[in-house]
Amino acid sequence: MKAIDLALNQLLGIVVAPAGAPHLLEMPFTPQLHNHLGTMHAAAQFALAEAASAECLQRHFGRAVGAVFAVLRGVEVKYRKPAGGDLLAYGAPDESTRDHLVAELAARGRFNARILIDLKDRTGTLTLHAKFDWFIAQVPPPIG
Repeated sequence: MKAIDLALNQLLGIVVAPAGAPHLLEMPFTPQLHNHLGTMHAAAQFALAEAASAECLQRHFGRAVGAVFAVLRGVEVKYRKPAGGDLLAYGAPDESTRDHLVAELAARGRFNARILIDLKDRTGTLTLHAKFDWFIAQVPPPIG
């Protein structure tokens, strides 16, 4: 399942970035997502960042690891500037995840991955920086 297939993410208007774009996902700045100040609500930004972390994992490792069980275990979030427009989600695995996830998953059957996410508006202003920690385990093959 892709992150954008979840009902909540569809409700928020989260979509995959256009082909060739440097970012992963986008979310429009709609009135339903505004807070009391008229900027993007923190919860909406968090939802986009979480979806982008899942998308990042799938894009970087999906084919290499096969069927896995992944669950979010922890998050560090820093809101930087108010978001007053559409948001673009950028993501990358941290160095340890990039270098060790595939081998550790093959050897031990599990891995704790960290995905770094930045949300920026279309002018390039950073609105959120986050670190998402995922527990990933191999799904055992079906018996029989």
